[in-house]
Amino acid sequence: MADGAAGSLGRIPPVLSGADVPDSLSHAGRRHFLFISAPFGPFAKELAHRLEAEGAACTRVILNAGDFLDWGWRPAKVYLGPRARWSDWLVGLIKQARITDLISYGDSSPFSVDAVRLAAKLQLPVHVFEQGYFRPDWVTLEAGGVNANSKLPRDPAWYRGHPESHCTAEWVRIGKTTPTAIWHIVRYHAALYAGLPVFFRYRLHYQHSALSQAASHLTRAVVRALSRRRRRVLQQSLVSSGRPLYLALLQRPGDSQLWRHSDFERVEPFLDRVVESFARCAPETAFLLIRPHPFDHGLDTHERVLERLAHRYGVSGRTHLVDHGKLHEILPAMSGAVCVNSTAGLAAVEFGCPTVVLGRAIYDMPGLTHQGGLDRFWRHAEPPDSVLYLAFRNVVMARTQINGAYATKRGRKLATLGAARRLMSPVSGKVREVPARFGE
Repeated sequence: MADGAAGSLGRIPPVLSGADVPDSLSHAGRRHFLFISAPFGPFAKELAHRLEAEGAACTRVILNAGDFLDWGWRPAKVYLGPRARWSDWLVGLIKQARITDLISYGDSSPFSVDAVRLAAKLQLPVHVFEQGYFRPDWVTLEAGGVNANSKLPRDPAWYRGHPESHCTAEWVRIGKTTPTAIWHIVRYHAALYAGLPVFFRYRLHYQHSALSQAASHLTRAVVRALSRRRRRVLQQSLVSSGRPLYLALLQRPGDSQLWRHSDFERVEPFLDRVVESFARCAPETAFLLIRPHPFDHGLDTHERVLERLAHRYGVSGRTHLVDHGKLHEILPAMSGAVCVNSTAGLAAVEFGCPTVVLGRAIYDMPGLTHQGGLDRFWRHAEPPDSVLYLAFRNVVMARTQINGAYATKRGRKLATLGAARRLMSPVSGKVREVPARFGE
């Protein structure tokens, strides 16, 4: 869940190339995990320690000097070749090292996309980490894919009837993680740039360079601090206006979930679609509020784009950029929320806020999100079913979520223990319990 929101629908307690590649390379005996990518920081290294303590072997692919910094002097294979030869090289490594499992952070970066496809071809288990579907205090570990690539059904009846639908999760609160996460990101990219003479073929898949993003983040932080009072007053006046308020939740610019799991390659076409529909179909008394992603770097000028679109579609004065406080502070006042596929949309569902998804998302299903299209949404939004939401949350928690965080020492200790338990359980495409003594 985004922005640390705690919901109101129910408090939850604490291509393979190479014709000679066999269809399956699974091996009996010792597990050997190959890390393709990992969260910034020492999470992967610490997880490897836990897995090795239980008898597994762990190797990481090193694609750049940032990977090396985070992994250290541990078993690794360095790839210096071009992208075009990556899959062939990976096949050879899997065969030579007798890899039994692949681990990836996300499944949308170019190297991870190829690795996940390769794992499916070779019938190897692939375990994908991601930020938690429910935030804070959780990370995601899912077999086969995450987000829109999740293997979980989109069938409400399946969740309602699932044995785990009544199993409420308990967890430990992690605390603030953002400052430590920023430090890990900065040191990783500093090492990456320093190592480019060696890893000269490696290319970042960012829309904007890491340096320009860093500079813009600093500028945005200063501007936000100086304009905090103005933004707070605007937001409070809108919330207390008594008018119907609709919230459009923006993805982080360049987010691969945007262009891989929707028909929008950038944020601006999404905004265009939303403002145009709002102008035609929403009540004339309604306001449309636009909320940027918390980690928006500010290089895309959403405010100017919004002003231009509002003028084009005749709703100037009825659209506002709101960028103050936490998401959970304004969701209770919203008549509805619009998103592409972000977890902020899932937070809106948790608050009982009618939500329409314009991309592809794990939670987009009848009973949770509006299914009647965007134009109908403004006047006839379908509210989420609180009973279905709790069943969905409980099942997804049990099958994909791990208490912890990637950045802080406290968070990593919890997350690596939970992840190792899950990874060392029998691989059958579903989560199984392991003895409580594990890792103790």
